[in-house]
Amino acid sequence: MFSPRKAEVPANGSLPHDNPVPTQPTSSQNSSISVSTRVKEANYSIINEWLKMKGDLESEGDVLVKGKVYGNIKCNLLIVDVDALVEGGIIADEVVVRGQTKGTINANKVRLEKTANVDSEICHKTFSAEEGARIKGALRFQDDPMSGRTEKAEAAE
Repeated sequence: MFSPRKAEVPANGSLPHDNPVPTQPTSSQNSSISVSTRVKEANYSIINEWLKMKGDLESEGDVLVKGKVYGNIKCNLLIVDVDALVEGGIIADEVVVRGQTKGTINANKVRLEKTANVDSEICHKTFSAEEGARIKGALRFQDDPMSGRTEKAEAAE
């Protein structure tokens, strides 16, 4: 598979024409697409476990939090991993909590896994929680939870 010899490349740096590199994988190559290729195509960010972030975070992609975030997060999909903490407001299309949150969660879909420890007001369109998830706060159904507007604010107007 790997050879200790370097492949010979012409002086001009181009690849030989008799062995062209395919631009898209064939059906036999689909299962062997490298991880680096998938990473380049992915649209997500990771807050690693040794990172503590203070401030607001906004992304059009997905966010995986493994560390601690003290601030608001707005993204497409947010995953709060097992030993992670998010302290602040969350606005996302989908939120999966495996760790700890404090603050408000506004999302179309919220899923709390068994290791979740949530101290939040959750405004949701769909909600699920595994047995063992700890919830302190309130659950509120809303047709458009990502607007960030609560029923109390609408009644005051």
